[in-house]
Amino acid sequence: MSGPYDTEADVFADVRDIYTGHAKHGVMRARNLDLLLRACADHGVELGDYDRRVLRRLAAGPPETAQVVASLIARAAFSPGGEPRSKRA
Repeated sequence: MSGPYDTEADVFADVRDIYTGHAKHGVMRARNLDLLLRACADHGVELGDYDRRVLRRLAAGPPETAQVVASLIARAAFSPGGEPRSKRA
């Protein structure tokens, strides 16, 4: 994950590969959803059914949106000094 992003062009550099498979029906959405779910899993975010539904809606949008949300999840896992935040009990 990268970020913070200042422009859509900055994000595009990180999602260019998702666009390469967009010609096949459902591929872009599946790759967007995978990006979001992987970000949550990598950072210990527990998901409920409604959470997954919302992620599926986000995945229907452009890859830039999914990338920014995934990047926010990843960055939220770290304190401003770059140290991992402690997990809540």
